[in-house]
Amino acid sequence: MASCTADLRAIVATAIAALGAAAAQTPIELRAAIADRSTRARVPAIDWLCGTALPTRPEWPNGLDADGAFAIVWTPHGIEVSATRVTLPDGVVAAGSCSIAGGPPMVWSCGVDGVEDWFVPRDFTAPPEIRNALAAFDADVLDEPRMLDASVLIGHAAGVAVDGDPRAELLRVGGALCGQVAWKAWRTPSHLRVRGRSDGGLVLPAVLFAIARDGAPSTTSALSLRAFAARDGDRAEAARQSSRRETPQSLATLRALLRADDATALAAIDALVRLRATDELPRIVAAARPDAPWASLAAADALRELWIDASPSVRANTKRAQADCRAIEVRSIDLDRLPVRVPASATDPQPEVDDGSSRGRALLLLAAFAIGLHGLWLRERARLRMAGL
Repeated sequence: MASCTADLRAIVATAIAALGAAAAQTPIELRAAIADRSTRARVPAIDWLCGTALPTRPEWPNGLDADGAFAIVWTPHGIEVSATRVTLPDGVVAAGSCSIAGGPPMVWSCGVDGVEDWFVPRDFTAPPEIRNALAAFDADVLDEPRMLDASVLIGHAAGVAVDGDPRAELLRVGGALCGQVAWKAWRTPSHLRVRGRSDGGLVLPAVLFAIARDGAPSTTSALSLRAFAARDGDRAEAARQSSRRETPQSLATLRALLRADDATALAAIDALVRLRATDELPRIVAAARPDAPWASLAAADALRELWIDASPSVRANTKRAQADCRAIEVRSIDLDRLPVRVPASATDPQPEVDDGSSRGRALLLLAAFAIGLHGLWLRERARLRMAGL
């Protein structure tokens, strides 16, 4: 157990050092006062950060009690941790400010229920990379509640990681502890207000996302990122927009969304039908289940729509998927009565090919019959002439 704890501390220390390097490139100054453990224990991700992550840093002062209250300052020059005499109001886990490139400070506070409030001055300007990241998954919309899964978002933003990558371990633990992040932003005469919650507030998921994006660029498109990470209506909308054009990534995203909630699976099936993705028929049928009535109806419609263009191998796989399906909407379709237009491929059993010999024999018989009939007509004509004489 001691070895595992030491490994985790090394992981956290390395990743926080990477975060400090990122801060050196973008001049960000973050100041925060943290309550003692008896208060912050109700917000798991913040409690993990303060009780496990930060005490492993070389900047952690000797003798400072990790269970007590403390202050942290993060600047381009590094991280500074110190004891604090600031007394936070009852029910507040953390509070502080953030400024970028010497601009006006944004102030924030996080409660014991994980609800966090940001007060952003109207003249606050975020760097282009931050604005682009927010726009990628529509996190910059106003007056609409939004919800994202922090672990999914951070995992896709970080991209591929090799075994033993300390940054990946930090992001996996931190993102999982933050859980789902819900928020809403709106404008007031003096501020841009943001209120949201997670098991790590709002600042910690944002910091973890910044660490994730500081690594190698992710191969996940913005549309796929929204489809995977969103936990609101934007997820189904991202699935529908994936039908604009067929790419390997859009098909992979839609395949994954077939196993999502009922509304999202419905949107994914509709997008696959629009793409005329006949090869996905077996997966579409497998997505139909009794607890997903909308997806089951959509799968039945997709079966009737795409069957005519499916190859024989796809039709065979679809029949097997139908036999395993428990949705009555799909099981009740008689596939043998659905029309088929696509001829068998070269890899499937071929029908007998007419080489023209049967047609030639028929023509010969028809010609012989015509000649015989013509001979009989000539004989009768001759007999009539003789009778007339």
